[in-house]
Amino acid sequence: MANDTSKVVLPKSVVTTLLNKARDTSTIAALSPSVPQKFDDQTYLVFNPTAEAEVVAEGAKKGAYDISTGPIVAKRAKVVTTTRVSDELKWADEDNQLEIINNILADQTGAIGRALDYIVYHAVNPKGGGALSGYTALTAGASSVTATDSPVDDIDSLTDKLIEYDINGFALSRGFASDLRKLRVPATGTRLYPEIPLSLNVGNIDGIPAAVSGTVNGKLATAPTKVLAIMGDFSLIKWGMVRDMYSEIIEYGDPDNTGVDLKGSNQVAYRTEAVLAYAVLDPKAFAVLKSA
Repeated sequence: MANDTSKVVLPKSVVTTLLNKARDTSTIAALSPSVPQKFDDQTYLVFNPTAEAEVVAEGAKKGAYDISTGPIVAKRAKVVTTTRVSDELKWADEDNQLEIINNILADQTGAIGRALDYIVYHAVNPKGGGALSGYTALTAGASSVTATDSPVDDIDSLTDKLIEYDINGFALSRGFASDLRKLRVPATGTRLYPEIPLSLNVGNIDGIPAAVSGTVNGKLATAPTKVLAIMGDFSLIKWGMVRDMYSEIIEYGDPDNTGVDLKGSNQVAYRTEAVLAYAVLDPKAFAVLKSA
């Protein structure tokens, strides 16, 4: 059965798979749950609690606290992935087409997951590695710590920057996670961080949920970020899908601007699009460890 070129909404089971797989590539998706977003400019009113109880003498006047709510508008980002394949795909039977499409979607899903981290952490376009105009990187507004020769002391320095915040997430670059895994107790030779396996797929460090990815240091960025790790209150990163994820089969033209026409090259293209929205409610709730 031949595929047509209409745009179709992915089945719910496939969308669920996409979001689950995104956690394998995005530390934000792993440490901060997604929340459904609207297409309009959603605004978060950030409330900073300052109230304390007041002891009032009998007959004395009662005081009050003034509070301020700072509005933060969620930022939208349209993420597109396009994969070219031979048009012989159309000749395959329906079951084989589904298997091929699943493989393509799995590859594109990983790209979408990585894009979330690149946009929020670094304001970088993962394809090409250039800076995104109109976006502000979380790492630019967070507290910064310069790495030393002691990764243990570096973690303590990150914690010191976040005394006033709840620490509930730790995103590590693969290099920094590897450095921590190698640390041993001098007297016994046992690993100081046994929770870091050889695969570097960390679940927690010192009881704090942790995730490891190459997106943390932004390895695709053309300008080195020098970021080794990010610690903070990941509940203050609000993100989610604005609309259903769509998959489209394209048979004509040059959809990815490569200069090669699909029909003339006996190719078809699969394109997956997602519109994400996110807001970082307080960049100072995060501390970033950077190499010197």
